[in-house]
Amino acid sequence: MHRKILVFVVVASLTTWYSELNAQVRFRAAAGLSTDWITNDNAATKRLSNSEDSVNFDAPFGGGFDGMQIGYGVKFYADLDKQKIIRIPIGVDVFSYSGAQALNGNTYTYNVRHENTIVSTMIGFEYSFIEFPLAFARAFAGAEIRPMYVGANVIRSVANTLVNGVWVPTIDRSANGKESAWRVGGMLRLGIEGEILYPVFLNTSVAYGVMNLLGRDTRTTSEGGRGELLTPFAKNEGSEQYIHHVNFTFMIQVRL
Repeated sequence: MHRKILVFVVVASLTTWYSELNAQVRFRAAAGLSTDWITNDNAATKRLSNSEDSVNFDAPFGGGFDGMQIGYGVKFYADLDKQKIIRIPIGVDVFSYSGAQALNGNTYTYNVRHENTIVSTMIGFEYSFIEFPLAFARAFAGAEIRPMYVGANVIRSVANTLVNGVWVPTIDRSANGKESAWRVGGMLRLGIEGEILYPVFLNTSVAYGVMNLLGRDTRTTSEGGRGELLTPFAKNEGSEQYIHHVNFTFMIQVRL
């Protein structure tokens, strides 16, 4: 008898707790600009060719991804309390990485472009640590895990040669480089969100982290390794180094 009463009390308590939690959970969706920027001295940011006037195909290639890379993102939030203090974000970012280099001489031009598409999923935890009532805004900090798909590298080369005063196309080709790969990264995020016109909000944030915390290929290319993660060809490279990056988002957010 006492056991039945205990079971009843536990079930009733769990049911009540779940109902209250379900009543408090609110959902939001956001979409907008999401950019990425490699910040450390990684080969991905180096010149595609190490020479000013020619391409040395025996030397390691750089990625050419120096500067901000454009992308877009979609996020969904689960607010675990009515005050939106604790939230669980889940999302996807798609980045179009692109780098180029031009080698020009008196009688030739040589242009190389390196492209890659990176799809970065994420799940995290955010905590709103301060509210600005007069501005209908709040600041938040968070951490996130980011499983990431790096697409296959593509290199396009276009060359022209000056012949009898006329520029003649001599090379126009695309080449596939390294195959696609999966990595797991992590980021720490700091941001602010403010109400535009309820239920529409503006959410902007900046995050810093490492792109390839897990899954790095620590072999050199001479040992059959992949080499650096975001360079086009596995030639005479060492082991894959960490890639530090900054992510900036500017999104329109809607309470569902």
